Amino acid sequence: MGDRRIQGLILAGGLSTRMGTDKALLPIAGKPLIYRLVEQLSRLTEHVTVSVGSPEREALYRESLGEWGKAVSFVIDDFPECGPLSGLHAGLSSIVDGYVFTMACDMPELSEELLSVLLAHTDSEADIIYAPGQPFHALYHARAAAQIEAALKAGDYRLMGLFNRLRTVVINWQEQGESSGFINLNTPAEYNKYIAENE
Repeated sequence: MGDRRIQGLILAGGLSTRMGTDKALLPIAGKPLIYRLVEQLSRLTEHVTVSVGSPEREALYRESLGEWGKAVSFVIDDFPECGPLSGLHAGLSSIVDGYVFTMACDMPELSEELLSVLLAHTDSEADIIYAPGQPFHALYHARAAAQIEAALKAGDYRLMGLFNRLRTVVINWQEQGESSGFINLNTPAEYNKYIAENE
């Protein structure tokens, strides 16, 4: 499955406050989480960009990605410490056109089924296509970068405020069984539970 015409974007510029350590570097099956995500996205998209926040983090992630370090692009925030919108802006601004499948770096499972459903709605010409409650496992159009920049310059860092200003499609999504694509590893307890169930 997959539509090689789309780009992939991993948002990895957060502070990982609740985890207490960098979530993107959490080991899963012997590899850092960021490695796992790049590997998954690379199978399904034309190119993967990692939004890393700072140059220091770029160097750290590039090293942790091993052979993938040369295959992906890294982008730095133009609006540092302004939350996930700054990472989204940096990533979308680096992509010329088209849809971008965006993932948060704390989501260890890419749902290919959800991606298929999202891609089925690209004819809508929406700026954002997402499932309820999942804004960072979603399709964004590169043109949304301009509106995100305007919001950041205005000091409005609310994601839902952005959604209200853009053309959005919220899909009716009901994944069978546990929504593996929606697992977030925000705390040590969530990480330990995931490891216990998957390794």
